[in-house]
Amino acid sequence: MSDEPNTGDGMRLPVEPTSGPSSATGPAVPDAGSVSVAGTGAADQDGPVTGRASGVGITLLLFGLLVASWFVQLSFALQGEFGPSEDRLSGGGMLGGFMLGAAIAIGSPIVVLILQARVHKRTPRHSIIAVIGAVVVLIIAVPMNAIVVGLQAVSVISGS
Repeated sequence: MSDEPNTGDGMRLPVEPTSGPSSATGPAVPDAGSVSVAGTGAADQDGPVTGRASGVGITLLLFGLLVASWFVQLSFALQGEFGPSEDRLSGGGMLGGFMLGAAIAIGSPIVVLILQARVHKRTPRHSIIAVIGAVVVLIIAVPMNAIVVGLQAVSVISGS
């Protein structure tokens, strides 16, 4: 027999269960369109992680800028050591070039870290690949540039 009551005219009305799902049918799962408001940020934690591809692209760009900063520093070093005597850079000119390369190598990951922090504040499920890439670039760039700029600054101060 069926759970649908008979209306007398041959049509049966559907019967809705009065209680929630039984333990035999499994736990209740909210549908994909509903938004949970049980806790703070619960709606933000549902859904996929965003920004993976852009994070990889930003990381590759940061490593490219790191290599470009080395080329900038190398070009200033070669101009200062092997350039024509009338166009040869002084120690201060080389120091300025090294600082320009350091600004490219260190400044760009810092900007990425600031921007990614703002994005992550708005979208907690945003990928942190760009943040990890920026930290790795900073770990490489800061010590190397500190040594290069520091040695050139000592050379300029000592006057040799």
